[in-house]
Amino acid sequence: MAEKNEGRREVGHLLAGGGAGLILGILAALGLSRPAKAATPEERLDYLISLLEQLLAGQVVIIDWLTKINTSLAALGVPGVPGIEVTVLTPWVAKEPETIYEEPIRAAGTFFSDHMVNWTKGKRLLIKAESSLNQAVQIQAIGNIDDTENLATDIGLPAVCPANGNTSIGMAWGDWQPYIGVRITAAVAPVAGILLVRVVIQE
Repeated sequence: MAEKNEGRREVGHLLAGGGAGLILGILAALGLSRPAKAATPEERLDYLISLLEQLLAGQVVIIDWLTKINTSLAALGVPGVPGIEVTVLTPWVAKEPETIYEEPIRAAGTFFSDHMVNWTKGKRLLIKAESSLNQAVQIQAIGNIDDTENLATDIGLPAVCPANGNTSIGMAWGDWQPYIGVRITAAVAPVAGILLVRVVIQE
């Protein structure tokens, strides 16, 4: 009987200590200093990564806490206590590249990607342009709340893709819009080569 009472006290201590630790962990995560409104995208990204690391650390503490409670209850002979199996998912997996433009541009003017990419569930996104054109072109990332380039808005600054060269545009959470495409501007008409633009989304 004394052994069971000791076990009950241990469970009570775990519940009290675990609950307090969980609250302190949440307060610690919320207490991280937020970046100023004028912070750079890199600083905002670092801040979000810090928050995710805090949350992951909290999950590890909770898993350890639940495992100890389960072990203590099993020692008391409580029937039907299942083993605790927890899986923490940290995907951050890039999808396969998606081609949004592949054309032999032969005129000066403005061109749009063949379609907009669905970024509704993504974390980060990379646009890569590869050119064998004999003239440089400008690549501007655009975003929209609808799957169309009509009324799409610019995201960030344009990038220059040199003749027979390549360039990339990286976007993070702060640049998020549901649908992403590109606007291509050719100031001088190319007479050879093609332009390939692909997008990779990280989920």
